[in-house]
Amino acid sequence: MTQSDRKLTMATNSAKYYDETALGYDALHDIEPEHTRAMQIGWPLLGNASSVLDVGCGTGRSLLWLDERYPRMELRGIDPSQGMIDIATRNLPRCTFQRGDGESLPFVSGSVDVAIATGIMHHVDNPSKVISEMFRVARKGILISDHNNYAFGGSLMRRVRMGLRVLGLLNAVTYIRQGFNRQGYSDGDGWWYPYSLFDNYAEIARQSENVFIFPTRQPTGDLGNLVFSQSHFGVVAIKAH
Repeated sequence: MTQSDRKLTMATNSAKYYDETALGYDALHDIEPEHTRAMQIGWPLLGNASSVLDVGCGTGRSLLWLDERYPRMELRGIDPSQGMIDIATRNLPRCTFQRGDGESLPFVSGSVDVAIATGIMHHVDNPSKVISEMFRVARKGILISDHNNYAFGGSLMRRVRMGLRVLGLLNAVTYIRQGFNRQGYSDGDGWWYPYSLFDNYAEIARQSENVFIFPTRQPTGDLGNLVFSQSHFGVVAIKAH
């Protein structure tokens, strides 16, 4: 199987999962506090915005948060799952939704003030490409809320995972542990990748004038270190001009 075939299969599997679970998705996931917290803390840092694009919008929950507070803001959403888009359209009839891929956003550069992505980076094959596309279409900046894979599991596993990352072996070891598959799967989260938002920090910072990083859940574990104890983060990046 070629790399392009592999990526197509992964994308198809992911979209199929969300199409099949769309009707019960909100009930299954209830309110995900880390993403709500990311919006509460991060949105004021972006300043005044008249338009936003939610990349991987799902059923539109982050856009609903914005719609309740900024009823005149132009809201757009894009998602690879038609089932999710159908529900988002019902939830937010005044918003504009379309089916599409975050790695190749069908929008012209600088077409919205802000691009956001809440909880999708650990589901995409190439987070760097999605982030690059978000910067391209956003005039002012971006907001991302997602996992920090180095803070999951027991204390020993957290240390081992970071050690493998430093040695450049983490992806290979993870691939083997997951049965020679880059993706993992759970009924509650579908197809996912082991992911840390910290892994994309440098490329975010290089494209930004200011970067704000903030935890969105309480610390866990007994190691104390920021990277080892905070499992979820938000990032706001103000574009460099």
